[in-house]
Amino acid sequence: EEIWDNFEYFIRHVVPVAEEAGVRIGIHPDDPPVPELGGVPRCIFSSFEGYRRAMEMADSSNVGLCLCVGCWLEGGELMGKDVLETIRYFGERGKLFKVHFRNVNHPLPHFVETFLDDGYMDMYQVMRALRAVDFDGVIIADHIPLMTEDHRVGTAYSIGYIKALMERADAEFGTT
Repeated sequence: EEIWDNFEYFIRHVVPVAEEAGVRIGIHPDDPPVPELGGVPRCIFSSFEGYRRAMEMADSSNVGLCLCVGCWLEGGELMGKDVLETIRYFGERGKLFKVHFRNVNHPLPHFVETFLDDGYMDMYQVMRALRAVDFDGVIIADHIPLMTEDHRVGTAYSIGYIKALMERADAEFGTT
């Protein structure tokens, strides 16, 4: 509760400034989303309910999510809702500002960050869910594994893959 009290104090003071300046604050989940790391509690941005509570406390159109798909997948059942349900819920409320688009091989306790087409999540379903809620924020290729010694190769692959998924979802939804 002390962490929640601190967040509430912080967000109540930051929101008016963000609204006045036209700044949107996207809150990133704990990475990895575990209740405690190194003896330090991290219990407020490690679940769907934590995010829901934080958005209610903030009560501002300028506060939303930087939804890290990889963190959500890392958390698995600990998150309380899967990533598609999370996209629907927060997307329908205009609370998705930015998406870190990445995949992992399986949830905690042990996971490996993978290429978008090599993890346990069908990333097209993620893109489709984003399109279904008319997501208009930023999608970022994130935590990209190396393909060669040149990191740009994996980055190019990931961006091309994301672009292909976007084009497929646009075609399915009849948008451009």
